[in-house]
Amino acid sequence: MSNSPASPKPDDPLRDAEGGQTKVEQGGESAPRLPHERDQSADSQATKDGQPPEVGRRAHDDVERGAVDTDRGPVTERTYEKLKR
Repeated sequence: MSNSPASPKPDDPLRDAEGGQTKVEQGGESAPRLPHERDQSADSQATKDGQPPEVGRRAHDDVERGAVDTDRGPVTERTYEKLKR
């Protein structure tokens, strides 16, 4: 006797979507996916040529060559906090 859980039945609404595809259903009707459902679904992670997106390659290259982050968010936040007082 196996201690593993039983496999979900094909018509079980709670079973995982095949291949990481997000399924959306409301009241038996299909519905558009919400932004987080699109972002987190496996089909949104694929690229046409199978390579990482250009922005990802640039980011990786920047980290590898030791580029400094030029994000102005922390500086802006500090300035805002000083002015807010």
